Amino acid sequence: MTSVLDIFNPQVTKSAGTVTVTYCHLNFSGTCTYEEATLQGTTKKFKQRFYIMTHSNMDDVIEYLYKTGVVTGPGDFQKIDHLIRDHSRAQVESKDN
Repeated sequence: MTSVLDIFNPQVTKSAGTVTVTYCHLNFSGTCTYEEATLQGTTKKFKQRFYIMTHSNMDDVIEYLYKTGVVTGPGDFQKIDHLIRDHSRAQVESKDN
């Protein structure tokens, strides 16, 4: 499935337990940073690895979406918030496999 954020050509970089997704298109850029965490059960020794978003700076990306008409008003910002979170997490998970 393609997303409006694919135009930004997202790049994923990993460094010491931190994963950063960088979005760039023309003069607009943004980043989402995740930290890798592991959870292990006490009775069953299953380990589960997951990512927690610790920082996001997507101001330029939102400005671009606003200028191109994807964001038309204040009601769209919750939709954009979910779009950014879901898209960046999918980028991290696709590079994790």
